[in-house]
Amino acid sequence: MARPSPFPPSTSTPGVGHVHLNLQPPSQPVFSSLSFSYPLKLVVSAPHTLTAPSLSTAPSTIPLLFLLTYGGGLVSADHISLTLTLAPTTRLVIATQGSTKIFRPLSPSSTALTRQDIHTHIAADAALWFAPDPCQPFAQSRYAQRQIFSLDVRGGANLGLIDWVSEGRGARGEKWEMETWRGRNEVWDDVKSTAAPVVVVVGGEKDKKKRRRRLVLRDNVLLQGPDIHTRVDGLGVFGTLILIGPLLCSLATFFVDEFKALPRIGARDWSGRDSQQASAAAAASTEEAEEEETEAERRERWRKRRQAREKKDGVLWTAASVRGAVVVKFGAREVEGAKIWLGDMLREEGTVGREFGPGGLICVK
Repeated sequence: MARPSPFPPSTSTPGVGHVHLNLQPPSQPVFSSLSFSYPLKLVVSAPHTLTAPSLSTAPSTIPLLFLLTYGGGLVSADHISLTLTLAPTTRLVIATQGSTKIFRPLSPSSTALTRQDIHTHIAADAALWFAPDPCQPFAQSRYAQRQIFSLDVRGGANLGLIDWVSEGRGARGEKWEMETWRGRNEVWDDVKSTAAPVVVVVGGEKDKKKRRRRLVLRDNVLLQGPDIHTRVDGLGVFGTLILIGPLLCSLATFFVDEFKALPRIGARDWSGRDSQQASAAAAASTEEAEEEETEAERRERWRKRRQAREKKDGVLWTAASVRGAVVVKFGAREVEGAKIWLGDMLREEGTVGREFGPGGLICVK
């Protein structure tokens, strides 16, 4: 006969996590709440000190939170549910220590779905830089993620999100052989908790009505079916970058301006035959550049080198403004090429390193 356990029954739900970041006077960020349960694991790394933030109200340090799973991935039927809350004027960087692997079901006939849900609330003047490594779904895996971000947009809340997925285990010949991969990102303007009620005069009488949440953008990605590899046209990684808020306005404008500077159809050799000549010309111009060149000249030389590298790595990307946010879509033949391109863009503009510290660039190393 089995003996009863001497320990009280667990009250935690598997895969559930809660994070609440507050600011302790004068400007020290502290986690007032941080909890998680298997298979989710949250690890707080040493915070990074900001050397030259643009705002005097910036916190003294930026916490770095690693979002991990036991074994480096999620097995069939795992469900992660994480709730994040950032108090006013706080800043947080979330990263991973490698790609999140999505394992296939043990039984080919299984219809179990691996899920990850993240709900985030960002208060006025707070900022979140969410930059995990690419998701890596294995062949025959089934995965769905939903990431919902509620921001006090009018109060100056900020969000930077990188969400990308790779073709799978390329070393084993996998090329988009997952059964299902679904991703949804939603950004909401949450004004009901901070804004005063709207006063509407109807028939001479005042009627107070609360403002409702406003959807800023919804981004959906659906990879499903046996012919995914034919539809991605040779890409080995596909991703989305979402930027919103005054702290990231400069970075958002930078992506839009660089996209406008790309050669248009008719001015670009899509066959790629001139990529070697472009690389050689860019290298020659670098060697011949004078030490006292202007910033515009230096930026132009950097742009030519970057565009030559884009051709070499098969990088395709676009950027567009959507209701005050900027959405960047990008892809490349390999994950390494996408990391080089994205890291080059982020380091050249400088906002991420300046406002979030070195931890914000871990995903592109």
